[in-house]
Amino acid sequence: MPEAKAGDLRIVHDTAGGGDPVLMINGIGAARGAWDLQVPAISAEYQAITFDNRDVGQTGPGDRTVFYSMRQFADDAVGLLDALGIERAHIVGASMGGCIAQEFAIAYPSRTRSVTIICSWAAVDHWMAELWEQWEHLFAAQGPVEWARTTWLWVFTHRWYDQNPSQLSEMIAAAEIDPHPQTLEMYLRQSHAAKTFDAVDRLPAIAAPAHVIVGAEDIFTPPRYSQEIAARIPEAKLTILPNAGHGAFWETTEAFNEAVLAFLRRH
Repeated sequence: MPEAKAGDLRIVHDTAGGGDPVLMINGIGAARGAWDLQVPAISAEYQAITFDNRDVGQTGPGDRTVFYSMRQFADDAVGLLDALGIERAHIVGASMGGCIAQEFAIAYPSRTRSVTIICSWAAVDHWMAELWEQWEHLFAAQGPVEWARTTWLWVFTHRWYDQNPSQLSEMIAAAEIDPHPQTLEMYLRQSHAAKTFDAVDRLPAIAAPAHVIVGAEDIFTPPRYSQEIAARIPEAKLTILPNAGHGAFWETTEAFNEAVLAFLRRH
């Protein structure tokens, strides 16, 4: 369990493979293991770096247990690169991790070799604000396991539930025995950063090659959000994956991995 000191945190992380570094940033409530279906493919050609964000997994909360912005997450990420002795990296982020990736590319252009923004948003509109409010109430009332079970309906399409019905019970069982569950306080701090994020007017400042990916059937972050991001970043590439929802990296793994790798290879 490698740890790296970054500011007020000891960030738990994993590395695999060699070559140019690819920093992989996950979303709200998701620890580094959520990238397990991507690491073998990425690490075959690059150095894949996964880590637990502030307030999730084995990294947990730091000393600054206050509501913070998405910039704090980006600062944590660059602190991890500093600790690993890495000057520049490809930045890959999914969902809230996509917001962190946007913030990273804006704040640290010289550290960003390329940026891949997956199933994310540039600002929260009124519809998404209501969804975040409901998820906060759900977490407070029923805890992390029921919150996860409900949000999976927003992550996976009907195909995932139909293809292997035992997957749901297996994931619920794993959530129930998670040795590092996210507390309500930790969730609310992450949620605050997510629902107050706004990079719309700053996206044109991203100078790194950018790739925006979304599932055509994403109901949590519908394609309109990704289309807006791609339209505002100069020369950004937009990929809309068919038959995929918010969890395209789990549900259509092969197509997703190839889309990510094809872009990385060009840059």
